[in-house]
Amino acid sequence: MRPFSGFTQSLKTRKSCCVLAAGFSLSILFSHAASAEEKLPFLMFNPPSYVTSIMTGSTNFVGEDVSDMSFLVFVGEINDIDSNGVHPVKFTLPSGDYFGVEYDSTLTSLNGRSVSNADWEYSSVGGLHTFTYIGNGGIFPGNTYSFVGINATFVRPQREEVTLQVDLDPSAGGQVSSPRPSDSDVLYY
Repeated sequence: MRPFSGFTQSLKTRKSCCVLAAGFSLSILFSHAASAEEKLPFLMFNPPSYVTSIMTGSTNFVGEDVSDMSFLVFVGEINDIDSNGVHPVKFTLPSGDYFGVEYDSTLTSLNGRSVSNADWEYSSVGGLHTFTYIGNGGIFPGNTYSFVGINATFVRPQREEVTLQVDLDPSAGGQVSSPRPSDSDVLYY
């Protein structure tokens, strides 16, 4: 897990540069015997917000029947708020006959970048490859990011292109919304 302050490489694309924070206030009036009113102080609620990006190298597999491909998934929290510990931070990748994943939780570097694979748990359930954050007791620290290294095998599908997409769980870490909940690359065959 690394703080954003040390992160200098910009994401492949940026669709939003805004940080979305939800603010809720609550003021409750109580009546007492003397009809005096008490006001509770305003309560502020700032949920975490996560962004993701998929970083592939070559996406052109024209003329190849089977190809090995390594890629990275970036997940970061941008509101400086820790995850809530109730809703895990997780993301999914598609599953299909054309796409196989070999996940190595001991991997520490991939494509020249340090990765935090030991902080993520992999499962393949319901037609999706699912990655769940388990580092730091399952609490994803605010204002930090993580790279996950994934080794994959692509088998030529019956069509000429396939979209490889990463999707964050909508309630990841207790977030209310995300300026970048998914990212994708198109693979050409």
